Amino acid sequence: MGGKIWLRHWWCQLNIPIGHISQRLVIRAKGGDIWLRNYLYYSTLIYVFSLRLTASSGLNLGIRPIELNLLLICLLVKFTRISRWILWFLLYLAVSSCIGIANGTDPVSAFFIQYRAIAFNVLYYYYFFRLIRNDSDRAFSTYLRFAYWFAVIAIPAWALSIGAYDGVRLRGFATEPAQFCSLILPAYYWYAHQFLETRKYALEVAVFTVTVILTQSSIGYISVAFGIVLLLSKNWKYVLVAPLIVSSLLGLAYASSSAVRMRVDNALVVATTADLTGSDPSTYSLISNAIVTQQVLKESPIIGNGLGSHPTSHERFLGNIPVVVSFIGTHLASINEMEAASLTLHVLSEFGILGYLGVLIFLFHFHVGGKGPRATISNAILVCFFLKLVRSGEYYQPEQFFYIFIYILNHRNFVHESSVVVRPASSRLSLKLVSLLKV
Repeated sequence: MGGKIWLRHWWCQLNIPIGHISQRLVIRAKGGDIWLRNYLYYSTLIYVFSLRLTASSGLNLGIRPIELNLLLICLLVKFTRISRWILWFLLYLAVSSCIGIANGTDPVSAFFIQYRAIAFNVLYYYYFFRLIRNDSDRAFSTYLRFAYWFAVIAIPAWALSIGAYDGVRLRGFATEPAQFCSLILPAYYWYAHQFLETRKYALEVAVFTVTVILTQSSIGYISVAFGIVLLLSKNWKYVLVAPLIVSSLLGLAYASSSAVRMRVDNALVVATTADLTGSDPSTYSLISNAIVTQQVLKESPIIGNGLGSHPTSHERFLGNIPVVVSFIGTHLASINEMEAASLTLHVLSEFGILGYLGVLIFLFHFHVGGKGPRATISNAILVCFFLKLVRSGEYYQPEQFFYIFIYILNHRNFVHESSVVVRPASSRLSLKLVSLLKV
């Protein structure tokens, strides 16, 4: 009885009609393995927010707890069954990299490190969602509460650490302000949408607003502006107002935040003079990696230089470019060389135009438009994808494939529910006839 009440509570929070609950969404634990399932479920959601912990504690050495989790999950699900799209995806990564290795542009060791990490994350989240019967709604609901408390805890952590790192910019228990934004933006969008629709969750919206402001992250602000456009575009009355609101908020951020103002001013100087001298690290890393990617595309525009090749390309091309000579030999010379400072630049450099088109097709194909909870979840994840395409180039941060699988499963649920709700009368009649013939 308690389990049904708990499920109904989370379903009401997602604002999805209770009638859409199907039997596959109810987790049926057999015998004594319920404690193991609960451990795997909540430890995975904690892992989504754990990049700073794993990066600073040395847990990346040897067998990490999350790798042990995968072994435990395989005891509870049929691990020999795997979707063909995953096999094709991993095969594509391998083949494209083999071409780069054959051409001498992609070191074998760099490819292996990247491939292993991506394959692990894809397989882990695939089996995790199979463990919970692909119940992406339950996972997203739990993520919402985790993200809220992650933001709440970040405020006192910021207050206690003022002056200890990065000035007074909030990052909470994330590695940096931009990464903090990537962790909480989907939840921020969801609660903001709920507040506009129902006037509920005002406290959650206030907490997320305060924390994003305190990050002083320019990409965080731009992503929030993108989210506002998505929110207001759902109502035609606000379409004309949206640009005014967004421009006003961005102008306010520029006027009130010295960190944002410095990045914008440096970007404008570089854009007009093509001189990186005196640029801040953020501007330098983005522009320098853009230059490297441009050189790679001249060399291999269709398929890039292969998975893991960008650091080698960075080293090959950057020293011959006059506008960055002054940085060679400093600690800034190799900043963000591993992830290219942007997912767009990273994918273009390592997989070329073909790979980047694949990313855009993925975003378009699995996006749920219109109104309703499915569209809201889809847009919430899309806001974070926007941030990553612009300014976060890592392939396998803990939250990356968690978001990707929710994005895919949310679209699958939308297609299933739409076929049930709006199925033509002729189709329903055909099914009825078939059932009668079986009697």
